[in-house]
Amino acid sequence: MATWKKLEEKTRDLASIIWSRPVHPERISGVNFDGIARISDEEIVLIEVTEEYNLDKIRSDISKIQAVKMNFLQQGILAKAFIVLNQEPTPGMHDLGKDSKVLVLSINSFSKMAFDFHGYANIRNRLAFGSAINPGTGAPDNHSYIPVDYIDESGRRKYQAKDIADKLARGEKIILLGEYGTGKSRCTKETFSAIEKNVATGGKFALSINLREHWGATTSIEIIAGHLQRVGISGAIDRAMQLLASGHIILILDGFDEVGSQTFGANQARKASVRKDALQGVRELIKSCSAGILVTGRPHYFNSNQEMYESLGISTKHHQDVILKCATEFDVAQAQAYLSSISVATSVPKWLPRKPLMFLVLAEINKKEVEAILSSDLGEIGFWGQFIDTVCEREAKIHNSIDPASVRDVLMNLARRTRSSDRELGRLTPKDVNQAYEDATGAAPDESGQLMLSRLCTLGRIEPESPDRQFVDPYIVQLLFAENLANDISSRDFEILKQNWRQALKTIGIYFLAQWIDIYFLRSDAILMIERETSPKNSQILAELVAALSLIEGDPLEFNNVKIQDAEVSILSLGNTEIKGITFIESMFEKVTFESCKISNTSNFKIEKSDISIATGLTSQNGLPAWICETRIQTPQSASNAARIKSSNLPPSQKLLLSIIQKVFFQRGGGRKESSIYKGGFGQQFDRKIIDQILSILVNDGFVEKSKDTSGFIYNPKREYTPRMRAIKDQLSLSKDDLWIKVLTLDTKKG
Repeated sequence: MATWKKLEEKTRDLASIIWSRPVHPERISGVNFDGIARISDEEIVLIEVTEEYNLDKIRSDISKIQAVKMNFLQQGILAKAFIVLNQEPTPGMHDLGKDSKVLVLSINSFSKMAFDFHGYANIRNRLAFGSAINPGTGAPDNHSYIPVDYIDESGRRKYQAKDIADKLARGEKIILLGEYGTGKSRCTKETFSAIEKNVATGGKFALSINLREHWGATTSIEIIAGHLQRVGISGAIDRAMQLLASGHIILILDGFDEVGSQTFGANQARKASVRKDALQGVRELIKSCSAGILVTGRPHYFNSNQEMYESLGISTKHHQDVILKCATEFDVAQAQAYLSSISVATSVPKWLPRKPLMFLVLAEINKKEVEAILSSDLGEIGFWGQFIDTVCEREAKIHNSIDPASVRDVLMNLARRTRSSDRELGRLTPKDVNQAYEDATGAAPDESGQLMLSRLCTLGRIEPESPDRQFVDPYIVQLLFAENLANDISSRDFEILKQNWRQALKTIGIYFLAQWIDIYFLRSDAILMIERETSPKNSQILAELVAALSLIEGDPLEFNNVKIQDAEVSILSLGNTEIKGITFIESMFEKVTFESCKISNTSNFKIEKSDISIATGLTSQNGLPAWICETRIQTPQSASNAARIKSSNLPPSQKLLLSIIQKVFFQRGGGRKESSIYKGGFGQQFDRKIIDQILSILVNDGFVEKSKDTSGFIYNPKREYTPRMRAIKDQLSLSKDDLWIKVLTLDTKKG
C-alpha cells in the first residue's frame, strides 16, 4: 500500500510540473480522482492512478471518467483524462481509452511528458562517466564490470552499486571517497544504471554529472544547464530544474576535487578558503536537491571531514553512512578474474599493486610479457623497475626509430612537467609531449615517434574530446617522481631548488626514494641538497628528502637549523633515526609515526603551526611533546587500545607495564587480584619474572599498594598517580617518564 501511495504522489508531482499547476486529489460528481489540475476556466485535467492491472478495471474507470467529462462539457469546460498504471498497458487497454478519449499509459510514459529520462539516459550512457575511459582511445570504459564493495567508515558494512542506488532512492546523501584509479567513476556508471532500471516502475530520475566539465561554475543552474547542453537536450533545462526542486531528480556528481586549481604551498586556511569558493556552485546544487545525492572525490582533499561537509553543503544529522570508501585495490579473487578476462594465466602475486587502472595498463602489454613480469620474484620495487623497462622495450620494438633508454627519458621528462602541474596525473598538451621527446632524443619526433607518443600505454586521454594526455596511474607517476629526484641529488642538480613543484611525493613515492638512497649510497648527497640553501624556493624537495631519510635506520641526521616551510609530507617516521636541527613550519603531514620515537627535547627538531592528518603511537593531543607546537592532529591513532599495542613494536616489558597500568588504574572497581595480573596482555606472552619485577617497581616506588586477603595478594592504585599513568599511556614511546624508562631496562637485563 505504501508503494502505491508513493506512485500516486509521484504522479501528482509530475502532473504539477507538466501543467505548472498544483495537483490534488479531489471528488467530482461522485467520483474520486487521484489528481485534478485546473488549467483555466475552460480546461481541467483528470488523473486516475489505477492499481489493478486488468481490462475490466480499466473499462470501469473509463466509464466513470466519461460521465464526468460529459458534465464538464455541458459547462463549456474541456476535460482531459489520464489513467496511469505502474506498467505498460496492454493493446486492449490502450484501445479502450483511445475510443473514449482517455489516455491510458504507464507511469514511465507519463513521466516522459515531464522529462524524457530514457532519451537522456540513452545519450548519457554513450558518454564517459568521469575518468572511466579507455586510456588509449579516450572512449567510455566498456570493460566487463568486476563487482566490488564500497565500505563505510567503520570498515564493517559493505555496499555494492545496487545498494548505493537503493540508498539514493530513499533520499540519502552519500560521499564516496577513493584515490585516483580505485573505481569511483565506474561506481557512478553502475549506480546510474541501477537507478535507470527503477525509473520504469516509478523510481526517481537521475542526472550523472562530471564535475570537472563545470570548472568555475558558481550556481546550480550553471551546472545543470551546462550538463544538459553537453548531452544535447538543452530544451529540458527548465523542466530539470523544476524536477530537482520537487525532489524527483537524484544527483550523481563525480569529482568534487576537480572543480578548482590546487593551491600548493599556500597555508591551510587559504587552501580551505579556495576549496570552498571553488565548490560554490556544487554546494548550491546539493542544497537545492531534496532527493538522494552521490558525490565522489579523493580522500585527504579536505583537511577534515567537517570541512568536507561544509564545503559540499551536506548535513550528517539525518543520514547514516554518509561516507563510503572505495577499496584501494581489487581483492585477490577480483584481480584474478581480471587477469583471466585478458587471458593472462599467471596467478596474482602478493606484491602486485591491484588498483583497477594498473590492470588496464597491463592489458595494453603483450600477454607473455605480462606473465613474465608477474612471475618475477623481485618484489614490489623490482616489479616497478621491470614494469617500466618492459614498457620502454615494448615501445622501442614497435617504433624502431627510438631506443628503450630514450623512451624512459621521455617518461622522466613528462613526469618533470607533471611535478609542476595542478593535476596529480598531469595535463600534458601535445606540445608538452613533443618537447619531452625532443629533450630526450635531441630531435623533433618524426612520424614513427609521433605514433609512439600517441599510443604510449602509460599515458591516457583526459577527456574523449581532448588531445591532452595524463599518466594513467599514480603509482607510475610516483615511481618516476622518485627516480627523477634520486637522479637529481646524485648529479647534484641544485637548479631544482629554484623550481616550483605543485605535486608532492605520496607515501609509495617516499618509500621508492628511500630505497634508492639506501641502495645507491646517496645519503650524503641528500644531506648536501638539504643543506644547500637556507630558504630555497622549492622547500618541497627538502621535505621529501628528510621524509625518505627518516625511513632509513642509521646514525643521527644532523642539520644546521634548516627551516622547511609550506611543504606537504606524506609520511615522516620518527623512530628509525634521530633528526637534529630541522624545523617544519606551516606544513601538512599526512602521517607521522611516533612509535619508538628517537627525537628528544635536545634534538632541536620542531614541527610548528602545521597540520597532521594521522599520528600513530599517540592517544590524544595531550600526548604531544613540547617540540610540536601550535599543530593540529586530526586523527591520533591510539596505540593504547589492545589492537594497536598488540601490533606495535614496543618491547615486551613495556607492553606488560601498559597491561598492568590498564588493569590497576583504569579498569572499573577497586584493586586487582594478583591472579588477574599474571595473564599478560596486549598479545604479549606471559612472563612471570618480568611481571614480578614490574610489580616490585610499582610497589617500591609508591605507585601501588600491596595487600593480602584470604584469596591472595591484591594491588591497589594510588589515585594521585592516575594522571601520570595516563600520560604514559598517551605518550607511549615518546614518554620520558622514569618509570617507563626503568621498565625498559628489564628487557636489556633479560637479554
